[in-house]
Amino acid sequence: MTKIDDPEEVQFRQVNPSWMEDDGPSRLAFIPTKKDGGQLSLDRSASTTAKQSYDDFRALGLNSDGVFGLTPNECEESPNPVECFASPQGNNPHHSHAEFNGLSNSQKKAKSQELRRKAIARGKLHP
Repeated sequence: MTKIDDPEEVQFRQVNPSWMEDDGPSRLAFIPTKKDGGQLSLDRSASTTAKQSYDDFRALGLNSDGVFGLTPNECEESPNPVECFASPQGNNPHHSHAEFNGLSNSQKKAKSQELRRKAIARGKLHP
């Protein structure tokens, strides 16, 4: 696991259709679930495109309503900074994650709201 050193490298986040609201993804799209072990799954734009990330995700039988993006800089902003790490997996060499471990539940909720705003401001990247 290596920290992503480019603060502006967009990290792609797949958004499940159940996490979409009228104005874009809900904050639930930007907070790890219990099964994620405190790590928000992302894909690196340094090694894949938003379209390819979406296609690869769906090829695994997973559901995505679209791809949104965040940068390590945005993730590391105070007051609840989280760091982004490259974390390739066997079925996904482009995988990365934002590390939420160390934040309290209320801090995680606040951070997910902040990341949601950033992702919506950037706009849907695919499709």
